[in-house]
Amino acid sequence: MTARRRIAALTLATALLAGLGACAAEPGGSPADDATPVAGGTLRVGENADEPTLLDPHQLSTTNTTTLLRPIFDTLVWQNKDGSFAGGLADSWDVSPDGLEYTFHLREGVTFHDGSPWNAEGLKANFEHIIDPATKSPLAASYIAPYRSSEVVDEYTLKVTLATPYSSFINVLAQTYLSIVSPKQIAEAPGTIAEHPIGSGPYKFDKWVKGESISLVRNDDYAWAPEEAKNQGAPYLDGITFTFVPEDAVRYNGLLADDFDIIEWTPPQNVAQIEKKEGFTFTSTDRPGHPFSLWLNSERAPFDDVAVRQAFVASIDRKDIVDTVSFGQWEVSNGYITPVTPDYAENASAIDFDPDRANELLDEAGWTGRDADGYRTKDGERLTAFLPHTGTVAQTTQIIELAQAAAKKVGFDVQIQLVSTQEATDRSAVGDYDLTSGIWTTNTADVLWIRYSSDNITTPERRGQNGSYTRDDELDGLLDSARQTTDDAERASLYEQAQERLVELAPAVPLYVRPDLVSHNDRVGGVTFESAYGALWFQDTWLAAE
Repeated sequence: MTARRRIAALTLATALLAGLGACAAEPGGSPADDATPVAGGTLRVGENADEPTLLDPHQLSTTNTTTLLRPIFDTLVWQNKDGSFAGGLADSWDVSPDGLEYTFHLREGVTFHDGSPWNAEGLKANFEHIIDPATKSPLAASYIAPYRSSEVVDEYTLKVTLATPYSSFINVLAQTYLSIVSPKQIAEAPGTIAEHPIGSGPYKFDKWVKGESISLVRNDDYAWAPEEAKNQGAPYLDGITFTFVPEDAVRYNGLLADDFDIIEWTPPQNVAQIEKKEGFTFTSTDRPGHPFSLWLNSERAPFDDVAVRQAFVASIDRKDIVDTVSFGQWEVSNGYITPVTPDYAENASAIDFDPDRANELLDEAGWTGRDADGYRTKDGERLTAFLPHTGTVAQTTQIIELAQAAAKKVGFDVQIQLVSTQEATDRSAVGDYDLTSGIWTTNTADVLWIRYSSDNITTPERRGQNGSYTRDDELDGLLDSARQTTDDAERASLYEQAQERLVELAPAVPLYVRPDLVSHNDRVGGVTFESAYGALWFQDTWLAAE
């Protein structure tokens, strides 16, 4: 019997008992902050079905990447809770007045899991691996698109030259997608990174049972944690096991049945219950970046017409959908970046639910007919939009089904196509869809360039992330200027204007700010989140004796 089936068998049987007892229980408390951490034990983490297809951070863009890979890898820069940046594998850095040169002074004494040393050559190798077309980086290469070259000054100093100033360069270097991989592995066996990644982090990769779990073991030699960590030495835990459980009820009840110590993706409908249940603690944090959205492919009909895109956005009652799915745990988004993201514009134009306006726009766009099923038609063709969907996240399925029903009221025929993860990836790469859903978490407003600049549309040379295929000269100018300016006030103004322009272009339906909803039993101490992504971070985590 596989671990997933064993968990299902054990936890589904407890569902009714857990539901009956929850309301009467008092809230539990996690180990006190001043309790002395103890070493030992393997932390059992329940995740959703967003399992990566490979484990090279430079080739990933999936949501769970940071939680899964942050323990294995270190980053060059660390983002503190107050938003400031501190040393990671770099002790410090200097920036030239024109913003084109960054000189990194690296931390000494760091070694990778394979015993190879950390130095300037290793950092250069990582930059070159990210931009190498063979890596096919879907995200990291976009983040450092201005990168041009590196020069080794001495063993622990690297000078990086950019083609243009890049205001978010330090921000993105704090993200797991730009983690530092063993330079020896990059040089000698880059193909093995996908299956057996080697980093310098507090935990070493142990094994990956695909479709089931990923296991890590403690790096006993770890002694270079960010200063923000309370634990500056090797981690307390012997190891961590991440188990992928697509069913919300199974994952949640697995926590109650002691199959897991901690779960991400707590089902929103169970938050009130777990908050009251003795022996358990609930916590959450909002993630920066782009809100969860439905993206519209403007490269092909019907969404190549801005009026049709605006009509679709206006047809969706976002608050009703978010409230229905989240049980009050998610905040409706009113723009194209989340409020916790730097340079979020509070006065961005509202994106209103207005079915009357949606109908007017569709009439003006020529979709004036109606067929026997009530869908709009033009020149004998139905107003149809195809949405490929993997079905791996229950809330996403519910969201797109509710959006489908809402859009039907004004005449859109949204056809949801259930596909495999591989097919979804392949179709995404070539733009074979009309609608797609997702979220883009990042610690910079430069996410707008990632998602909407015409420079970031996929080409034969590079995989881009402008999945809406937005092409707009005015928006491009604002985003390019924002990422190149070295003036904070000017950057904020430019991003504000960009957010306003996106409301007009309607490339997506921004739905909600997705928090990381985490629940754990009270034997788990030191539960913290890293700030560059808002994901669990395990350097201070420990397990109390039972």
